[in-house]
Amino acid sequence: MASLFEHYKTLGVNVGAGIADVTSSYKQLCRKYHPDISADPGSEEQMKKINIAYTVLREKLRREAAFRERQTFTRPARKYTGAETRPPGPDTRTKSADSRSRSADEEADKEAYAVLYKYFKAISAFDYSSAYDYLSSNDKSHISRESFVQWRKSVARLYPLREFRISSGSTTTAVTWSGGKTFYARKFSVEITEENLADDSLQTGDVEKLVANEYGSWKILLGYNSVGELTRTFDERFETKCKRDFAKRWQEYYTGQHQEYNMLTLAGMRKTVSREIYRQKRFGGSITFAVISIKADGASEEGQEELQRSAAKTICGVLRETDVSAYAGDGVFAILFVELRRKNASDIINRLIEKIRKNAGPRLGARADIRCEFEIWSEHNCADMEAVNKILKKFRKKM
Repeated sequence: MASLFEHYKTLGVNVGAGIADVTSSYKQLCRKYHPDISADPGSEEQMKKINIAYTVLREKLRREAAFRERQTFTRPARKYTGAETRPPGPDTRTKSADSRSRSADEEADKEAYAVLYKYFKAISAFDYSSAYDYLSSNDKSHISRESFVQWRKSVARLYPLREFRISSGSTTTAVTWSGGKTFYARKFSVEITEENLADDSLQTGDVEKLVANEYGSWKILLGYNSVGELTRTFDERFETKCKRDFAKRWQEYYTGQHQEYNMLTLAGMRKTVSREIYRQKRFGGSITFAVISIKADGASEEGQEELQRSAAKTICGVLRETDVSAYAGDGVFAILFVELRRKNASDIINRLIEKIRKNAGPRLGARADIRCEFEIWSEHNCADMEAVNKILKKFRKKM
């Protein structure tokens, strides 16, 4: 039989955690390990352990709460002594005032927690206009609704919020506005999990958020003085993240590169295309996928390889690292354009073909054949791997 420590460990919460933390962790694990969602063969067994741990801890916390409540309302036995020897009793008025103060403090803590939860819930649902309503009047005087929505969208294009968990404990502090007004605020620690679309990973960190009591209602306090400060803070965070992950991305890039050509391999191209398809479905935009096939009938094997090297060099020179390209083999080149209209993509492809013919020169020969196919997908018609493979199928390739 598993111990209580193992049950806490199974749910991933600290020993002695409250019912809110236990329930929140249980719901997150259900979304991860439920057999209807997870493809892992061991998810069913893991889900059984999670259900047992949650049931045990929930009943334990309920018993403890009932015991505390019973102890509060159970009157202990009293031994009466004589009037001369009876000790003075406690001041009931002070005790009653302390009890009311503690009750009001707990009620304020719940209200502040609820407002912060609704704020992060709106952000995770990409409803930034509703999230703006929970900001304090001081923040609204410096940041307009349009600026806040635009800033949150720019953050979400790289770091969309996936999960959040608010700490149950809070500390009280005093906040003074620039106008000299002082409000009482509560500081919460929020553990957030964001998706890093730059390298398809998840990052988890803690942020501190203030919820201020403003004229009897609780509001989120960002503490920024202007939109420029919002942007500068995001830029500094993004720069730090780029420096930290630069070595990792550089290694992944060269792992997916072709040994001879300065282009991605087919495996590297597959990862890049799938990432861009995911971004388009979530944030919109356009994607153009082009395939160029070069074949010279009657040319020797050395001539074909020389022709492919020349074409790869021409494509890399024209694109100049502004687009993602991939070498597919046997004279077939796949190129991915992002956020380009059909006219621009068509002009670039035509210029590429002219450059390839010019640089190849006599190596192409009279019976050279350069074929080109491309397709564009807009935000109203999202791309998928099946549509990409449909284009490659014309050239007997598959991604």
